[in-house]
Amino acid sequence: MLPVPAPVIEVTIDGTPISGLLWAYIVTTNSFSADTYALTFAIGVQPQEDIGFWSSLTAGTVEVGADYNSLITGIIDTIRIDPIRGVATIEGRDLSGRLVDCYRQQDFVNQTASEVVSTIARYHGLPPVVTTTEGNIGRYYADGYTKLSLGQFSRSQSDWDLIVQLAREAAFDVFVQGTSLYFQPPTSATTVPIALSLRDVQALYVDRNINMANNSSAQVQSWNSRDMVSYSSLQAQQSGASGSPSLPFLFSGSNYTAQQVTDTMSQYTAELGRLTTTLRIEMPWNAALTPRTIIMLSGTGSALDTTYRVDTVERRFSASSGSEQTIYACQV
Repeated sequence: MLPVPAPVIEVTIDGTPISGLLWAYIVTTNSFSADTYALTFAIGVQPQEDIGFWSSLTAGTVEVGADYNSLITGIIDTIRIDPIRGVATIEGRDLSGRLVDCYRQQDFVNQTASEVVSTIARYHGLPPVVTTTEGNIGRYYADGYTKLSLGQFSRSQSDWDLIVQLAREAAFDVFVQGTSLYFQPPTSATTVPIALSLRDVQALYVDRNINMANNSSAQVQSWNSRDMVSYSSLQAQQSGASGSPSLPFLFSGSNYTAQQVTDTMSQYTAELGRLTTTLRIEMPWNAALTPRTIIMLSGTGSALDTTYRVDTVERRFSASSGSEQTIYACQV
């Protein structure tokens, strides 16, 4: 493998460049959670970055880029100052952290999932990039009235929890990239994949979950209060075919219709199936490999030479030892 030049890392806080970066750790993911970062700087590289600067820093928007590619835009959660070693570390999340920390009391009446997501995104100053959905979402209310509630009995659900719930019901991806919130279908398996061979990596590990591979089916059950009847995906499967395998993964929900039970069963089965074969790849930085991209693995000479969807990227940078990244991907 040819040596890869070390990336040029640029960090700003509220638009002000920050020098003296010693170490960086950035995690971007597509698992319904915030991207995170940790950055360590030498104190006193420039006058505005002495210990007084770091000790008085209480908030700010952090932007991290590498070779003119944005890696993360986020908020600061923690500042750690080590005056003996002369270093300061900041840790935080991407801008979805604003939604994670917000517990709203509001009813969304007769709205689609995309309308609700767009409304919440704008509350937090995040321009929505949203694929339009159809059909009102929520629970039954009055005479067929649909209502999604964040009222006084829903204080355990944050704005982010609600958006993730809507994304899972729609089988969508939801994530914050830069300053925008995205709510969209997953990357299609027909997308032209990025080729990746064994020559491009430092190490590659394949994990196959045998138990899940033998039975990755899901069962969904629900009680529908309007129709006064229970629905189960197991009933639909048994009526359609005999000799169905055992179903160890049980999920439940409230007020699903029979069709919603079937659709949710298919969704959970797909989520379980994608975990049967996973990759962990150690390699130099490659900015083209990001969560949700499709890669085509080659060079093993086996059935493992197929397509995978990147789920998580961990990037590490050290001013003394260089850069590397770890890719976690699931088989498409």
